[in-house]
Formats: sequence, C-alpha cells, structure tokens
Amino acid sequence: MDWCLPWTRSVSLYGHYIPSITLFIFGVTFNPIALYYFATSRNFRRSAYSYYFSAIAVFDLIRLTIWCSYLLIDYKIYKLNFPEGGTLCSIQVFSESVASSTSVWLTVSLTVERCLVTFNPLQVLNDTKGRRALIIIFSVILASCAINSLFLHPKFYEIRIYQEHIRTTVCYYKDPYTIPVNQTNSTNNSILTPNVKLAYSLSTIIIRVVIPFILLLTANIILFLSVRQTEKQSLKSKKILLVRHGHHRQITPLIFFSSCILLLTVSPRYLTQFYVNFRLGSGKKISCTLTHFAPHLLKTLELSNYSFNVFISIASGKHSRYELFNMLLCRADRLRSKFQHSSINQSSVLAKLQSHKRLSNKTDNQTNSTHKSLLSNNNNFQQL
Repeated sequence: MDWCLPWTRSVSLYGHYIPSITLFIFGVTFNPIALYYFATSRNFRRSAYSYYFSAIAVFDLIRLTIWCSYLLIDYKIYKLNFPEGGTLCSIQVFSESVASSTSVWLTVSLTVERCLVTFNPLQVLNDTKGRRALIIIFSVILASCAINSLFLHPKFYEIRIYQEHIRTTVCYYKDPYTIPVNQTNSTNNSILTPNVKLAYSLSTIIIRVVIPFILLLTANIILFLSVRQTEKQSLKSKKILLVRHGHHRQITPLIFFSSCILLLTVSPRYLTQFYVNFRLGSGKKISCTLTHFAPHLLKTLELSNYSFNVFISIASGKHSRYELFNMLLCRADRLRSKFQHSSINQSSVLAKLQSHKRLSNKTDNQTNSTHKSLLSNNNNFQQL
C-alpha cells in the first residue's frame, strides 16, 4: 500500500479535479443548449423522445451541479456553517443517487421505447403526444426518490471525514474514532446496524447499476438485430410507419450511442464500489489501487457521461447535427439581424427627420420668396 501514497496526489489532481472541472464547464454549457434543441426541433418537438432526452439533460445538469457544490464545500469556498456529523453526507448521497439513478433508468426507458417502435409501431403511434413518456418519467423520478429515501435517515451516516492519504471524502456508517464497546447498546437498540446499512447500499447499487446494465445491454442487442433485419427485409409499409414515429434512421443512433456511453462510463464506478464494499464487509484485503486510484479516475469517467451523453447522442445523427448547427447559426443571425435592424431603423429615422427638416426649410424659403415677389408687384401696380 505504501507504493500508492506518492502517486495519490497526482492521480487525484490530474486524473479527477482538473478534467472534472473541464467536464463541468462543458456540461453546464451544452445541456441547456440540448434542452433548447429538443424543445424547438421539428423531429423531436412534443414527442416521446424529446421528453426523454430533455429529462436526461436536466438530471445530468443536476448531477454536475451537485458535484461542483460539494467540491466547493470540501475546499471551504462556501464560508457557511454546515451541520456536522452525517447530515451533509446523507444529503450528498441521496441527491447523487437520485440524479444518477433517474438518468440511468430514463435511458433504459428510452431504449425500451425504441424497441417497442421496431416491433409494434402501430401501438406506439397511438401515443402521438408522448403522454406515456411523461407518465414514465414522473414514475421513475418518484421511484428513485422512494428507493433512496433511507439515505436521508439522520442516523444512516455517523460522520463525514476527509481522508488525506486517499485524497477524498469518506462517509462512515459508524464513527471510526469511537470505542466499539461503548456502541454495543446503541447498535443493538437500533435497526440500522452497520450490516443493514451496507446491505441497503449494495442493494441500491444493484437497482441503480446492475439491473439497468443488463437491461440496456439486452435492449441494445435486440434493437441492433431488429434494425438489421428490417433493413434486409425492406418492408416499405413498415419503414413508413417507423419514419413517421421519429425518423427511424435518425433516432436509433442517438439512443444506441446514449446507451453505450452510459454503460461504459457510469457502470464501472459503481460496480467497483460494490466489489470494494463486499470485500470490506467480508473482512478481506483489497488492492491499494482500488482505494487510492480507482475512486478518482472512475468518478471522472462518470462525470463524462453527464457532460457528453446528450451531446454525443445529438452529434451521432447526421440530420440532428445539421439541424442543431443551423439552429444555433440562425439564432446568432437572428440576434445580429435584430441589432442591425434596430440600427437601420434608427439611422432611417434620423435621415427622415433631416430630410423633413430640409424640406420644411425649402418650403419656407419658397414661401418667403413668393411673398416678396407679390409685394413688389403690388407696389408696382400702385405706382402705375
């Protein structure tokens, strides 16, 4: 374990903090742009896919904000008095679990929705306004909050400590600095024993990662095989139905890339965490790379999902990429044209005022000259 200590600081700095700050900046920049795209796109507007992708972008943005907030808390940027003990840890674990599990299960629902389109397009086409998607989204949010609600128990985490040797903050089920003999009475009277807390944490990881991993892998294989079979059969009527429900050749790559990114980025961290907790719970030793290096690198890999998932999904489709580029370009041109139009209007108004002033001066001069000529003629007539 000693050989890991000299490298821990470099791994945490260059493997987590610096790249994660870059990912945070990109994520909070592009996710709002993605929301604007799905709300105004011709192919996605008011469709089931628009609701799914928009909800995923919102929870990815929330997850990035949570990470940044606790980074500022740990580095004492916020000059506030936060509650001591496990309260801050409970809020952190609950919010992170709800945001990540909601994003994962929405991706699963999106993939299953696409599989239903390929196998039974007539049934799915009846839901033209995406009402079923809205019901599923709200159900997933409520289920995620309910499943992770035990983390909010005031006695679930006893203490939150920053470990200098591993360069990370650790939430403990029990205070490691207290004597175990003095805790026997309190632990026996409480249902939330350390073993129960460990089992609950492992079960939430299974629900949040393992089950979605299996479902996504299976659904993507089925989706890929069905698309290949549909292209080989070349059934014209079925192709028309698929195109009407969200452009078959444009939507499928978005969902496929979104699922693959989630499988490759989010799953490794929690599967490793599951393995480490299981080994520690059974009293077995683990390698120092899993405690000193893996948490920093895998956390950065997870944050990359919340920053790049929706972006790569949109960029994977040729038509969606072209539409997003034109949308942003037209938006910039529209703002520029408004500015130019306002400046043109101001200059035109000034020109009109100046021309009107010149015309009025010219009219006055002509009137004065006419009046003078009339007076001279009148004098001449009187002299005659």
